[in-house]
Amino acid sequence: MLKKRKRSHLRRKRIPTSILLRSKRKVCPFKEAGIDRIDYKDVELLKNYVTQGGKIIPSRISGVCAANQRKLKTAVRRARNLALLSPMKGYVPQQVSVDRRFSSRRNTNPAQTTVL
Repeated sequence: MLKKRKRSHLRRKRIPTSILLRSKRKVCPFKEAGIDRIDYKDVELLKNYVTQGGKIIPSRISGVCAANQRKLKTAVRRARNLALLSPMKGYVPQQVSVDRRFSSRRNTNPAQTTVL
């Protein structure tokens, strides 16, 4: 069986169209702002990197570098665990009644209540 010889001298070296059509590389917003530590208590910052469905935005869309994406993931999970960040962005927690006189735990039988 004959081996094919490479004809490198006949082929023109072209730049692939995928490289030509590629957009400008995104810069990490945390490095640009000079943030080296992503804090889980900074909920306003973390909300920008969470979708309405509660998913963390991937780095290819947000432009966050890999190291900061890992820190961001940890911070979002900690904030969710401590209920600082809701599981879904559009989720509004229910208001808890402040008036505890009519709690369901107390016995509300009128025969057993005493009047002062």
